[in-house]
Amino acid sequence: CGYAFPTIIGAKVAAPHRPAVSYAGDGAWGMSLMETMTCVRHNIPVTAVVFHNRQWGAEKKNQVDFYNRRFVAGELDNQSFAEIARAMGAEGITVDKLEDVGPALKKAIDMQMNEGKTTIIEIMCTRELGDPFRRDALSKPIRHLDKYKDYV
Repeated sequence: CGYAFPTIIGAKVAAPHRPAVSYAGDGAWGMSLMETMTCVRHNIPVTAVVFHNRQWGAEKKNQVDFYNRRFVAGELDNQSFAEIARAMGAEGITVDKLEDVGPALKKAIDMQMNEGKTTIIEIMCTRELGDPFRRDALSKPIRHLDKYKDYV
């Protein structure tokens, strides 16, 4: 969780002539957003797209599915990531409408490739939960070895 942004920074260093874009939800972004300062400090222009839905979506969806629609600690109350980006010396774009996503991405890539700027695109999303990427995440394990049969 939170590996996309540091990975794309490394990819940009390896291939500076190519656009570098990472995608993350706001939960994962909270684990790596500080690397924005690394990009600014070391002149590594990249673009990060952050889907801001104010929750730990995957974790919350698993709780909802496995615990009779109950969940705990899945809600996030974040500040504006675009404003945080600007405070760190990068560009920040907030997108509120679907039709603005393409133009924002084009602008960010242009700034990355032609002006050497790191840009954080904060896409404001609904709180609708998608399907979890692992449906078995909270299932009880199947023990195949007798020595582990008592571990449930």
